[in-house]
Amino acid sequence: MHSLSFLLALAFLILGMAGIPAVTSAEDLRSFVMPHIFFGGAVLFTSFYAIKEPRHGLAGAAFLVFLAFLTNAATCIGAVAGGGYEWSRLEHRNAFLVLLLSSCYLAVAFRSWKQARRKRAIAELENGAG
Repeated sequence: MHSLSFLLALAFLILGMAGIPAVTSAEDLRSFVMPHIFFGGAVLFTSFYAIKEPRHGLAGAAFLVFLAFLTNAATCIGAVAGGGYEWSRLEHRNAFLVLLLSSCYLAVAFRSWKQARRKRAIAELENGAG
């Protein structure tokens, strides 16, 4: 999970920095580029924290990824539902990519959490029964 968190943070940062040359105004910069850089930096920070405290650091990273998912879901789903989705538009393309990446990360995080919870429950039963 640690390496996946670092890779996701790097992907968010790359998406944000790749969008910088495409923006033409400060408003576009704030709307389409800065959220990706913010979430990328925040997930990177929590991933570094997860090295020392894995449980809390990865939970923080998952929470931030969930916020990134929610932030971009409105843009992507609204454009698709309205029939105005265009891959060539920076905001639509980045929103879709963040939505896809964060969905995959959250699915893997949930599966990892369930496996850890199951292992913990089995260990408690073995220790309690023995």
